[in-house]
Amino acid sequence: MRKVLNIFLFLMITCSVFGQDDVSFTASAPKVVAVGEQFHLKFVVNAKGSGFKMPDLGDFNVLAGPHTSSSSSIQIINGQMSQNVTYTFTCILQAVKEGNYTVSEAVVTVKGKQYKSNTLNIEVVKGNLPVPEHKQQQKNEQAGNVSNEDLFVRVIADKTNVYQGEHIIVTIKVYTRLDLMGFNNMKFPSYDGFYAQEIETPSQVSLHRENVGGQIYNVGLMKKSILFPQRSGVITVEPFELDCAVRKRIKRRSHSIFDDFFGSYQRVNKKVKSTPVKITVKPLPPNKPESFNGAVGNFDMKAVIDKTDVKTNDAVTLKVKISGNGNVKLIDPLNIDFPPDFETYDPEIAANVKNSVSGSSGSKVFEYLIIPRHAGKFRIAPLVFSYFDTRLKKYKTISSDEFIINVTKGDETETTNVISGFGKEDVKFIGSDIHFIKKNDFKLARIGTTLFGSVNFYLTYSASLLAFLVIFVLRRNQIKRNSNIMLVKHRKANKISRKRLRTAYMHLKQNNKEEFYDELLKALWLYLGDKLGIQVASLSKDNVKEMLEKQNIDKELINDFERITDMCQFARYAPADEAQQMETAYSDAGKIIGRFERSLR
Repeated sequence: MRKVLNIFLFLMITCSVFGQDDVSFTASAPKVVAVGEQFHLKFVVNAKGSGFKMPDLGDFNVLAGPHTSSSSSIQIINGQMSQNVTYTFTCILQAVKEGNYTVSEAVVTVKGKQYKSNTLNIEVVKGNLPVPEHKQQQKNEQAGNVSNEDLFVRVIADKTNVYQGEHIIVTIKVYTRLDLMGFNNMKFPSYDGFYAQEIETPSQVSLHRENVGGQIYNVGLMKKSILFPQRSGVITVEPFELDCAVRKRIKRRSHSIFDDFFGSYQRVNKKVKSTPVKITVKPLPPNKPESFNGAVGNFDMKAVIDKTDVKTNDAVTLKVKISGNGNVKLIDPLNIDFPPDFETYDPEIAANVKNSVSGSSGSKVFEYLIIPRHAGKFRIAPLVFSYFDTRLKKYKTISSDEFIINVTKGDETETTNVISGFGKEDVKFIGSDIHFIKKNDFKLARIGTTLFGSVNFYLTYSASLLAFLVIFVLRRNQIKRNSNIMLVKHRKANKISRKRLRTAYMHLKQNNKEEFYDELLKALWLYLGDKLGIQVASLSKDNVKEMLEKQNIDKELINDFERITDMCQFARYAPADEAQQMETAYSDAGKIIGRFERSLR
């Protein structure tokens, strides 16, 4: 039975391998390397290949390779078995000379067919010069400091001189030459004066190499946005701020043989801040067409009507679609001159826009519902749309065809009068001159008998006055209590933190690691901020620790708080995590908040 099963699995795997039609063959290597640096050049194919031919690598020293390795995985989903096979050809190269070099395609044969890899561009820069001995000693003594050359952030705008409404791509990056352990307290620019849209980027920050002034840095993309300036003049993009934790190697003065062999590392925190970026925004030219409503970019317009032969009171749909690249979301509905015999409604608006590094592109659709009330032949004049073309730096106007609608009299009698200048909101029911005769039993009241002046009137009046006074006093006390914002936050801190813990638990069940730790940190920090009366901008470990010590909080509880927050900060950006560790962090956070609640009354 075991032999039969093995044969069956072998046949299934073999079929899955030979049934694989999509073959990919890719090359990868660092984009920037230093002179004398050794690096890996890899060629990966997702099928078993033969006849691998290396490209010309005469610009580099080939130290080893190519070495071949393979890996495979089997998946069984709904009874269907599939196998993924990967073959990797690896070479170890050494950069020899500064310059920009191109690695041409490699060739591999899969099932008798040749496949070529992609080409690679590799930049070789001058190697970092070694630090002199006396300066190295001084640097070791100041190991707790991280220089601005080793770690910094930048806000980069692709254009700094634009027209009002023209898009700008703003990229925020962190640059480091040290081992980056994690970061928090990110303060992004508010982009005042701009209409901002975020461009989708990976949720996990991954580092890649870049050449900055002849030095190699590991660079992480923090955020990428597309901005549309809403006014002319000089607009400043505020700095980006970030707290980073790096692992820095230090050399002890003991000159131990173990220090020389293993080295020693220290965790260093540093707050980095970018420089402001000034954007010069030019006003649009003054000769604006009457149909211009602020559209800037490059657009096209298409207008269609669903039918041109209708009867009175039949609904007709006019659809206008504006598509292109520019401030699509900010385009307003067109001013359309409909015949006065048509009842019109505000258009339904639908936008389908995608933001990318090339700008904001997509379409915006305006769907008008119109109802002809009288028979006849009616004309809708051509629709006109104007925009400012940023490439030609001038206004452009486009128009549609005219629409002729033939309306015939419907079966029902026309009784509707169309009054120009009035909308549906202005029409109200006035009444009628003849009421229906009442046939059912009903009660009659004697004329002259009223509630005013009776005993019931005075009792009702006194009770209402007393109820008003009670409500007034209670409401006044409530307003007085709520005016003390710090007291309100102190009172509601535990309730709000429990809500955040419940949100964190939902992320825990969905295995959303980064969102889980982020919500857990908010629950802990914001709870203590509300309890201790510390503003969010002033929250720090030193402030919180000082305030807790003043209130004689148990030192063990303070240490537990520091431990759980440090663990959450590092775990957010760790490459992997275990579900058990997340469960433990969630449980510990709830217990710590409960202990603080009993201590901070």
